[in-house]
Amino acid sequence: MSEKPKFKKVFSQISRYSTVGLELGFSVAIGVTAGYYCDRWLGTTPWMTIFLLLCGVAAGFKRVYLALKSLEREQEEEDAANQ
Repeated sequence: MSEKPKFKKVFSQISRYSTVGLELGFSVAIGVTAGYYCDRWLGTTPWMTIFLLLCGVAAGFKRVYLALKSLEREQEEEDAANQ
């Protein structure tokens, strides 16, 4: 019986980590794509692409940071409950 909750916890952590990776990748891809089309529309090649790429990278790293802080908080709560 004790293995089922442990399995669920591991599966939850794996899904959370994969989601963070996807968020990082998608935020960069969305930034590049939006920048590319803004450059085509405004004729500012490559400045909007570079700017929105950097915004996408910043947004992705922010999500990674928040996920790590959440994981750290959960670990501290688990350690406090085990003591």
